[in-house]
Amino acid sequence: MQDREEQFKELFLSEYNRMYKAAYILLGDEDEAKDAVQDVFAQLWNGTTPLREESQKAFLLTCVRNRCLNIIAQHRSGEQSVDTLQLVDTATNVSDDELITAINRYVDEKLTPQTGRIIRMHFNEEQSYKEISSELGISLSAVNKHIVQGLRKLRSTFKTREV
Repeated sequence: MQDREEQFKELFLSEYNRMYKAAYILLGDEDEAKDAVQDVFAQLWNGTTPLREESQKAFLLTCVRNRCLNIIAQHRSGEQSVDTLQLVDTATNVSDDELITAINRYVDEKLTPQTGRIIRMHFNEEQSYKEISSELGISLSAVNKHIVQGLRKLRSTFKTREV
């Protein structure tokens, strides 16, 4: 038990900031981002999932992303655009896979091809801004601009609108 506790502590200290940043990018709210990360760590602590070094970063980021998508889905209610209603039917209980599919469809259909590609490279393939810049032959500031614009559009589409 002590070994698992020590592994958990090391994992928490090394990955919390990265997970928080990812959650904040998706949610746009500090408190919700902190709650999402805490939920993931609580599930990890209470579960039987082994704390493996080789896959922990991708696993944790996937868990945080899924938790954030659940939070976004819970917030969606009332006023939504026809486009959003076509992407995800809010009258049904939306699974993580359905929501991810809706987000991917939005990235494909509503964002420019370049912005969509950069969003996928950064979040799905976990490439750094520098790696994306080198691969596409564009500046770091252009990569940043595309990611900021893409996330802004995603947030406005999938986040709650206050009534």
